[in-house]
Parts: sequence; structure tokens; C-alpha cells
Amino acid sequence: MPVPSLSHSPFRNDAGRVGRPVGFRLLAALAALLMCTGLLAGCGKQTVGHLARAQLQPDTPQTVSMQYLRFTYRVVPLRESVGVRGQASLVPGALPAWAKWYEQLTVMVYLSDASGRVLDAEEYDYLPRAVGDEGAIPFETRFYRDPEDQGPLYVSFGYRMVATEHAPAPDGSGGDLGDVGRSLIVGEGALDN
Repeated sequence: MPVPSLSHSPFRNDAGRVGRPVGFRLLAALAALLMCTGLLAGCGKQTVGHLARAQLQPDTPQTVSMQYLRFTYRVVPLRESVGVRGQASLVPGALPAWAKWYEQLTVMVYLSDASGRVLDAEEYDYLPRAVGDEGAIPFETRFYRDPEDQGPLYVSFGYRMVATEHAPAPDGSGGDLGDVGRSLIVGEGALDN
């Protein structure tokens, strides 16, 4: 009858080195998974530290100007939340003279802390429309405050815009390539950390 060799022990690998028990390997794999999950969760954070922003000032008209849009708004204090009501208007002369339509227009409103870390955000998509059809584009939102956020809070804005020379095709096809005309794609917004 063969005698078991120490090299075939469950804690040795084929090369004769001492291996780690299965429980240890599972624990190490779980720790690596948790670390990767933590890193991915950290990547989901956003910052608006690079954008123009203003500290919350209840019931005071405020303005934040960006390259293409100007945001005029008022902060409305509410129980356990903060309302932001305002309008976005085109900065005069910002668009080229040929840009007659908003094919896409999205406005973002951000609530952030003093460091620019986004605490909450709201996004509004508007239907295609002629540039200047209405003097300004209205928005309003409510941000629920976290009781742990004791420091000053800030409001900032972002946008994505596709301005075109011609109205978009009603069926969304964009028409023939020769009929599309010129387009300008611009935007400013939060960045992922």
C-alpha cells in the first residue's frame, strides 16, 4: 500500500510549496471584489468645482452665466428641501447667426457642497424648437436636503445643446445628408471623479 507523501498534502501545491487553505483564498477574493466595488463606486461621484456656481441665498434673485446660457433663478426654502425656480436664456451673440433651431437642449441643475461635490442633480430635456421662440426656457426643481450636510450649499448649472441651421425632420430621420445643414454641439456640466 502506498504511503502518502507530504508533497500531496492539501496545503501543498504541485511544486511542493505550501499553499493557502481554500478559506483564505475565498477571503482574499472577497476582499479584492470589495476593493474593486469601492473603487467603482468612487468613480460614480461627480464634481462641479470647475463650473460657475453660487451659494444658496433664499428668496434672492441670482444669476449664473456660462458660455452659451445664462441662468436666472431664485432659491425657495421649503420644509426639508430647497426649491430652485428659474429660467435659462441664450447669451446674446453666443450662437452663430446661422443657428436657428435647438435640435437638442438639455438643462441640468446641480446642488453641491463647498468643495464642488455634487449632492443632487436634476436634468430637463426640451423638445426641438426655434432659437428665440420664447425669451427664456423655464425650469424648477426640488432638492431634498440631507440632515448631515451642515455646510453651505451651492447651485450650479449645466447644459447640452445641438443648434442647427434647419428644423429637424418631423420623423426624426434628419432628412437627406445634403439637407442637414450646419450644426453646433456644445455643453458644460459636471465631471466624473
